[in-house]
Order: sequence, then C-alpha cells, then structure tokens
Amino acid sequence: MVAMNESVLKFLRKSRTMTISTNGERLWTTKVYYALEHGFVFLVEKNSQTLRNIQINNNVSFEIDNNKLSVFVQGSGKVEILGEPANFPKERGKLVYKVPEDQVFIKHEHVFIARLIPEEIRSMDMRIEMRRSGEKFSMDELVEDIKPLYKAFRPWSFQQSVMTFIAGSIIAGYLHSLYFILGIIGIILAHGAFNAISEYFDYRAGIDNPKSLGGSRVLVDGLVKPDRVIYSFVIMFILSLIIAIYLTVARPEIIPFILIGIVAGLIYGIPKIGFKHLALGDLSVFLAWSGIFLGAMVLQGGKFDLVTLLLMLPFPLLTVNILHGNNWRDINDDRQRGVRTVASLLGQEGSKIYYLFLLWIFIPLDISAIIIDKRMFPVLATFLTIPFAVGLSRIAMNNKNIKRGMLDKLTASYTLYYGIAFVISFILFSGYSVGLKLLFP
Repeated sequence: MVAMNESVLKFLRKSRTMTISTNGERLWTTKVYYALEHGFVFLVEKNSQTLRNIQINNNVSFEIDNNKLSVFVQGSGKVEILGEPANFPKERGKLVYKVPEDQVFIKHEHVFIARLIPEEIRSMDMRIEMRRSGEKFSMDELVEDIKPLYKAFRPWSFQQSVMTFIAGSIIAGYLHSLYFILGIIGIILAHGAFNAISEYFDYRAGIDNPKSLGGSRVLVDGLVKPDRVIYSFVIMFILSLIIAIYLTVARPEIIPFILIGIVAGLIYGIPKIGFKHLALGDLSVFLAWSGIFLGAMVLQGGKFDLVTLLLMLPFPLLTVNILHGNNWRDINDDRQRGVRTVASLLGQEGSKIYYLFLLWIFIPLDISAIIIDKRMFPVLATFLTIPFAVGLSRIAMNNKNIKRGMLDKLTASYTLYYGIAFVISFILFSGYSVGLKLLFP
C-alpha cells in the first residue's frame, strides 16, 4: 500500500495556506486557505483571474511552506471546480472546520469550492540538513484528522465562564481548594452541555444553515449526527448536576445562583419560546454570568456588597457583548427567520453604540469601586487591556472591516485578557487576596 511520509502528512494537516500558480489567460499566483479532503479543497472567487485561468487550463503547481524556512511541500496537479459551497457539505465542512475564517467568504455568493488533485508531491526538509524527496501518496491519505464532536461544545467559549468563576473566587479572599476545583469542572460541564443543546436547537430551527456564520457548524456540515450531540448534552448535564448537588449540600447559599444558571442555559435556545428568540438572550446571559461570579464568591464563603457588585459587572457585560457581536453580525439572517435579538431591535447604528457601551463601561465601574474602597486599586491593571479595546472599537466602527464577521470571537479573546489582568492583579496586590488561605476539608 502506498503511504506518504508521516511527517509530511502531519505538516500538510497542520498547515492552512498554500500558494497556487495558474497559467491560462496569463501567469497568475494566489494564496488560499485549504483543507484535505481527498485532495486539497479551497475557495476560489468567481470571475477572478485564478478561476479564469483554471477554466482554460486546470493544470496548476502549488507550494505549502507555512511561512517558515524549515519544511515546505511543492507539487503539481489538476483543479476541479466543484461548485457552490452549499452543495458540497463534506468539503465545505472540512474546510470551515480547519479554517473558521472561511465562514466569512462562504456566507457570500461570490465563491466556488474547488479541489486540487495532486499528481506529484515533493518535500524539502531544512530543519537539520537539506533533504529533498518525492512523496508517494494515495488520495485516501489526503484527509484531515478531525474530531468534530468537541466543537459542538464551543470550547473556545469556556474561558468566559471559567475566568468569571476564578475572579469571583479570588474576590472572596479565601480559596477552598476542593470547592474551587469542583466548581470549575462543573462550570465547564454545564457550559458545554448548554452550548451543545443550543447548537442542536439552532440546527433544528434552521437558524444554523450552510451560509450562516454562527455556531460550530458541525451539524450543518454533516460532521456530527444530531443524536450524538443530544447524548453528549445529557451526559455532561447530569455530571454537572451531580457536582452542583454536592456543592449545594456544602453551601446551600449558592442554590439561587445555580438555579439561575440552569434556567438560563436550558431555556435559552428552545425554538420560538427560548430567550434568544424573544430578545431576552442578553438579559439571560447577564444573569447567568452574574450568577457565576457571585455564586463563586459565596461558595468560597465571601459576602458581596456594592464594591464587589461594581467589580463583578464588567464580567457579565463583556460576555453579553460577545453574544451581541454574534447577533449584530447576524441581524439580517435573524430577521428573516423571525428571531428577535437586541441587535435586531436596535439596528446597525444602535448595535454599534450598544457594543461600544458594553466594551468601555468597565472603566467607570472599576473607577467607582476604587473611589468607594481604595483597597480595590489593583483593578487598575485591567486598564492595560485598553489598547485591545481600541482595536475592537475600530473594527466595530468600520462596517467594511472583514474582521467584523469575527467580532464575537475577538471580543471573547479580549474578555479573557481582562479576566487575566483582574485575577493576577488581585492575587499579587489586593489586601483581600494576598496570602490566600487554602482550606482543605
């Protein structure tokens, strides 16, 4: 059986871009994102020079170097123009799974999906000494090694809930190690479960479709069967519930916060009657993340007052802004499907003002906390994130910026930076947190 060198195959799966040279009307070179699906699948613009060349002469050469002078792969082959991405779910799914940025292009009607079938592949390895070799390969090897189920849980979003939980725990001034660890595990399991069921509801309701930008797309692109998502939700939710029951026995004071989280998570995405369909998604997210912060604080034996409420507010508000970034992008799609969101009610200009308000409100909130209690001065460390907020503001104010389509994920990254600055500063400097006592049961 023909087998490609394992290191070269690994390199092809890890890399995301390749340079293609075509020669039809004239010599032309372009760089594209790609994924492996019995060849190299990629997007090509309609009426582009690349497409015109391929239509005249589909023989091409390609190079993949990962922008590093270490390993690169060259070769030649023929390109097949498959057609509209909506008609090729497997190829589209593999491509978007590997390169989420391509969702922005798939949404619009100006691209075809294409497959490059290689006839020759050569590699050069310069990590130790220069080695050239021609690669033997089979088309069955040129596929991505993917595990798509985990994407239904949207793990990139866990950072918001975990960081909010850690921040609430730190502010309490004490750290009960067992409760802290179980709390984080429970939060991740619950968050993943609620994301999975929301993914399922959006798929069944048609909110997620081949041209939509929201969700993980694993159901829309046929990478995962719906029943697997349901089974995963049930398992994760039951495990999180077991942890919640244990913690409520130990600290009954946290029961209201757990109930808020369960209600918000379960009802959020239910078709037609869920919070997200009634323009209550922002409110439910705000209440859920407020509950995570305050619940974590109470779990550690802390008590909240006006100062801690001021310090808490940026965490749920920034999380709401992540949701708003998603809803703002999907205003037109949501209106067509009868989904009401705060963004669809506010419109484009109102959504811009709302986004900027949620992004910058942390400054007066944190300053107010310091004015009331000067021991809260470590929160000034969050001002180190201002340059990132400026960058997001520029994206939000420019409706032609291609990154507008990824504003939710970019805002999620900013929220993580804010949380890290908050937590580290209080651990290092705050009178509440210096010398944290680890209480073992």
